[in-house]
Formats: sequence, C-alpha cells, structure tokens
Amino acid sequence: MRIDEATERRIKEAADIVDVVSDFVTLKKAGAEYTGLCPFHEDRHTGSFMVSPRKNIAHCFPCGETWNPVDFVMKIENLDYPDALRWLAQKYGIFIADTPKFQNIRPSKPRPPHPPEPPKRKRTWPLAWAKKYLADETDTFVRWLYTLPWNDEQRARLPKVLAFYGVGHSHIEEQQRDGSRRVHDFTIFWQIDDNAVLHNGHMMKYREDGHRVKDKDAYAQTWIHARMKRAKIDPFDEDKDEASYCLFGQHLMLKCPDATINIVESEKTAIIMATAYGGARDNLWMACFGLGNLTNANRLLQPLIEQRKRIVLYPDHDGVEKWQKAAREINYERLQVNTDPVLKWWRPEDGEKADVADVVLRIMSHVDVRAEATVPTQQKRFDKMIRENPAVGLLAEQLNLQPE
Repeated sequence: MRIDEATERRIKEAADIVDVVSDFVTLKKAGAEYTGLCPFHEDRHTGSFMVSPRKNIAHCFPCGETWNPVDFVMKIENLDYPDALRWLAQKYGIFIADTPKFQNIRPSKPRPPHPPEPPKRKRTWPLAWAKKYLADETDTFVRWLYTLPWNDEQRARLPKVLAFYGVGHSHIEEQQRDGSRRVHDFTIFWQIDDNAVLHNGHMMKYREDGHRVKDKDAYAQTWIHARMKRAKIDPFDEDKDEASYCLFGQHLMLKCPDATINIVESEKTAIIMATAYGGARDNLWMACFGLGNLTNANRLLQPLIEQRKRIVLYPDHDGVEKWQKAAREINYERLQVNTDPVLKWWRPEDGEKADVADVVLRIMSHVDVRAEATVPTQQKRFDKMIRENPAVGLLAEQLNLQPE
C-alpha cells in the first residue's frame, strides 16, 4: 500500500536525526552538534562523523555523504524509501496499515524541542570601502562609457555621475593551484542605503564593448560578501550571517529627497540614464540588479514606500509582464510601470532584451552631437528625425534629450 503524502510529511516532521542515529551510534555532545564514529566505514576519529540537530542531518567527512533521517535509515538498514518511512513510522508511533514489524527499533523518547534557530545577522560593511575603491579611467566599464555618443553637456556630466553613484573598481590577483596568477578587474556597484549604510557591492567584469563577461568564469560576477569569504577577509559565516542588499543608488535620496525614483534592472542602465537625462533633483535612477528582484519578499522597494516616494518602473523589453505583475502585487498607489521605451519606441535592432538605455543610445547614435558641428545643423537633423519618427520626439521630450 502506498503511503499518502500527508502521512509521509508527518513521518519526516517527527523524525529526529539525533534520535535515529543514536539507535546505532554512540553520540557525544560537541557544542551545538554531536559527534561519533561513522557506522559506514572503519572509523577511529570521533570528529569525522557529525550530527546536526539544527539542520536535522548527519554528515561523514571521510565518506563525503550527508543523510537526513530517511536517508540514514535506508543506508544502515538496507531498506528502500517506502520501507524506511515505515521503519520511522513504527519508531514514532505513526500508524500505517501495512507496516511490517521491524526488529531492534527503540521507541522514540520524548525530547525537548530544539531551541529556535537564532536569526542571522544582516552583514554590512565599512562605508570607507566605497570611498577607497573608486573607479577611474583604468576601469574597462568607465572607458567604454566615454566612447558613447554623448553631447557636450552629457559628456561633462559623466564624471560627476560616476562620482555621484560612487562606482568602484577592484584589481585582484589570485594565485592558482598550479602556481600561476590570475588577474580579475571588477567594476563595483556599491549598494549604500539612505542611512549611509554599505550593504554590499555588486562586482562585475566588462569587456571593451561594454558587455558583461558571461562565460563560465565563476568570478565574472560576484558580490563583496562572497569575495570576502573567498579571500578570508572579515569572514562571512553562512551559518550566522546573511547577505544584505539595497537598491543601487538608494543613498542619493539623501541629496535629492523630492525626486521621483526611476527603477531599472541593471546598474549600467542607471548610470547611462542618469548621464543622458540629468536633473537628479527631480528624477533619480536606481537599479534592482536583477529581473526577479522586485517582489514583496525581497522588499527592496519598502524604504521608498515608507517614505511615500513616487516610483516609476522601467522594465527591460523581456521583463514587461513580470514587472507589471510585481507592481500589482506590491499594490502601492504611487508606483507605476512605464513600458513606452521598450514597447512603443523599441526597434528590432535594439534586441529582445533591450532596456530603456539601449533605446536611448540608439536614438542618440543617430543624432550628430560632435563638438565641431553647429547647433543649427544639429537641431535641423534632430527635427528631421522627429518628423520621420514621432516616437523619437516623445522619448526625447520625456527624457529631456536635446542636441547641443
């Protein structure tokens, strides 16, 4: 007879790894864990077999295996999965009609409940890091930004925007197992909140064409907390620590308290839009660093909502439905979604994953903004573009794009 899901769930909830393993192994308390001799190999070192009541698992380092209560019973009693469940059901007094009478099962003893797991601390980092590791002209991403078709006003604004957002850079050399050294050049997008707390840093590698490195390199994209763990600097303890995040650019609310907050997916897009658009006192561009991060569970928008900010979401071309759904679930009356740049003004050459910055850059690339060109000539060409494509005029008006 098949064990129904409700009974299976009751068995798993009742099964205590310390109680089960104790039927076969003599365990000794060792802090929050228990240790003993592994029953699956000739073990002489009690520290090699660990039982964690908090995680409800047993682990043997020499064997390289981890078992929950069901797995452990299956292995030590040589039972299949259903019979291991029946074995545990008999031990914990859970009735199953066709359960055979297993031998050598000690009925479970009432045990005090495990103390609740202490809440993990949200790790933050010294704000001085963000001030120390600032990007300069050696940063690949920064060099690429200067190649974009800015007009004179935008080009003069670019270094101010980079400083405004505190874009960082890190040059890291790591020694490999073969003795060689590997170089990593990261652009760092610091996440500082509106209380001037440094939550994290999104570290990414860029190519000369402005695209992120997306190969199998495990370190093409990482976070400060992961980097510190690997480098064994200010160690990040996964059992006690939890990574902390906030919106990229959130700290700018301190300087521009009355601004509308425009949310995009990537930090790269926020920098481009802040440079192209300007007017930070009225409009701030922030990034949520991922398509799926605007949810009630992640609560990235909560600080903005609590301060009654006006929020406009600018989804990527492939993220419109997801962000529209997120906006409905968040259900905040001062939150809206603007899809015009990636739907109304989108063109196939922008790409299926285009964002608002891709559309703006494509429009800018068709406007002659060379310093030696005269303003009347630029204005004529710009006016011609608007006549030929009225959508360009609407976008230029909304984003304050003007030829210089």
